Amino acid sequence: MSDNQSGSSRRRFLQGTGVAAVSAGLAGCSGNGGDGTETPGDESTPTPDQTPTEVENTDDIPTGGIFDFGMGTSPNTLNVLASSSAYVGVITDRIYESGAAIDPVNFEMHPNVFTDWDYEVLDETGEDDRPNVEVYFNVRTDGLTWNDGEEFTVDDVIFSYNYLMEQNPGGYAASINPIVSVEEHDGDWDCVMTLSQPNGTFAYDQLGLPILPEHRWGDVDDYQTYEPADTDFGPVGLGPGVVTQYDPDTAVEVSFADRQGEYNLSELSWREEVSGIIAGGPFIDAMRIRVYSSTSALHQALFQGDIDSLYDGVRTSRIGDAQEDENIELYDGFDTGYSHYSFNLRRTPLDDLPFRQALSFAFDDFYWTQQLLRDYAQEGDFVMPPGYTAVRPETGSDQELLEGPSTQAFSFRQSSPSIPDVEAIRSFLTEGQMITGEEGTFVGQEYPGSLTGVTASQTEPKHDYSFGPVESEVLQESDAEPDQEIRVNGETLTEVHDGPLTMLLSPAQEAPQTAQMVSDWITSLHEVGIPIDREVVSFNTRVTRAYGSEDFDIFSMGWVNLSPFATNTLYSLFHSDNADDHSVAETEGDDENTSTLFNNAMGYGLFEDASADDLIDEARTTLDAEPRNQASREAVERIYLDFPTMVTNYGVPKWPVSTEWSGAIENIPGPGSTYLGTQIMQLHQNE
Repeated sequence: MSDNQSGSSRRRFLQGTGVAAVSAGLAGCSGNGGDGTETPGDESTPTPDQTPTEVENTDDIPTGGIFDFGMGTSPNTLNVLASSSAYVGVITDRIYESGAAIDPVNFEMHPNVFTDWDYEVLDETGEDDRPNVEVYFNVRTDGLTWNDGEEFTVDDVIFSYNYLMEQNPGGYAASINPIVSVEEHDGDWDCVMTLSQPNGTFAYDQLGLPILPEHRWGDVDDYQTYEPADTDFGPVGLGPGVVTQYDPDTAVEVSFADRQGEYNLSELSWREEVSGIIAGGPFIDAMRIRVYSSTSALHQALFQGDIDSLYDGVRTSRIGDAQEDENIELYDGFDTGYSHYSFNLRRTPLDDLPFRQALSFAFDDFYWTQQLLRDYAQEGDFVMPPGYTAVRPETGSDQELLEGPSTQAFSFRQSSPSIPDVEAIRSFLTEGQMITGEEGTFVGQEYPGSLTGVTASQTEPKHDYSFGPVESEVLQESDAEPDQEIRVNGETLTEVHDGPLTMLLSPAQEAPQTAQMVSDWITSLHEVGIPIDREVVSFNTRVTRAYGSEDFDIFSMGWVNLSPFATNTLYSLFHSDNADDHSVAETEGDDENTSTLFNNAMGYGLFEDASADDLIDEARTTLDAEPRNQASREAVERIYLDFPTMVTNYGVPKWPVSTEWSGAIENIPGPGSTYLGTQIMQLHQNE
């Protein structure tokens, strides 16, 4: 679900954070897989039980001024349905609103465009023989108009849902697919939504979709062809802002002073009841978004005072500089996602669990988090960040968050500090071992078994592994000088795979720590005898290759804006419904591949030996919170054991704001990204 003022609810692709990227119905994707904006562990890293910034006295808050905000990636559209870019969301989240809102402090759902709602489980059979559910809701029309001044009505809401169901934009598919119909109610409610199955998080998922103006979208036959930037007014929504300037390569301005009509959503009573939230904004006249050609240029602009803040947070290498700058205040927060390297399960030998697991044993977690990220990161494990404890597998166990031995199953195996245990990793493969959730000792490290009792989908290796003379060119030319090379079913990997494995990653100038880490990782894999190389591509190219054509072996990226309730995130990122099985050829001669950007690039769930579909389905259709959370925890641990993706770290962002401004809230998830909307609504000039 999305709360455009309290934070985005759609999962989004994100470049340049090194944490992650995704929105209410979706998540967002981050570019470098790890060059993040995190804070040190013991002294300054906030913990989930810390309280957010206390609200200042709201009397006589000064109004006016333009808040200059920097980004290192240009927004390529203003079409809210056509883009999953977090950078586009910086603009569109100021324009569009949804029915329900989530607050960034308690993760509770609140009224927004919809004033109230209720549900009823019906006897009729819906999807997979599950009962239908009817959700009833009322629409707020008094004190709220479209930002072009046109009247807002209940008919706009009904149009929006039916248009989304008809068009089914990929970024919102997870929230749209369960909706059977949305109609005017013939009783005490304004509208009734019928769902094909129970969904305990419908307020976050289905009531979190963007509401569109029929007078602007009614004639748009294909959402992908519509560009609001080309219209006479720009994007029209129920939010507080209007776009008054759009030059995506240089600057975009969202004005709050120039909005036409009425806007009362920032004055809703629940905002005054949530700790740290200031009601009544926005207090600034406009947000000017400045686009820079590189991360270095972006940070230079911050320290020179050309911008007041930037997207997500200060990069690791500049945190010390920001801490010493008397003109900058740093606000701590929690990660809403994770950085990752993900594998294409459609390709041999990445289709085999023990091979994927072996790759992780050569990744030096300590070098990555403690040295390259300077201890400004938490070591990664599960696909739910540590702030979302209710849906992490440690909950209910006797193991500590992030530190339990069951969360270290795939940590770096070394023969001496920073030196991979080559012989042990080779033996893991040649002996046909794999970590399935059963206790045992693997590559010299004890594993006590899974936390939730689940096991991996695969129980036996698919391929036979052996090692022999070095024949592949990439290994012969490697500085690692390996003495042996892996064989897969008796053939070299380059023969089976038609070349070495390839890893897609950002240019070094955009993600220097990632580039250095990948170099170290590849060297370690070469020592083991695994031929692998890198391919440097732009963020947009990586998104297309990974999520559009699925043309990759391994790629680095990240997710942000994950759901604190887990269910819709798990469905969107790891369910087979959201993976391209390459079984559809759109035109004669094409590869069997759809052009839709599916969030599940790995193809996880398409194969019986790598799937958590059953657990994800159970979690999504369970209405009671604790059974739903338990199913989510089991799904999260199944994904961990199946290893379609390697979570490298979670960030704890340090968000910089010029000391000329007050009102920002800290100790919340994504203070300068996911919940940037909260900040924009309450930032104001100092006296």
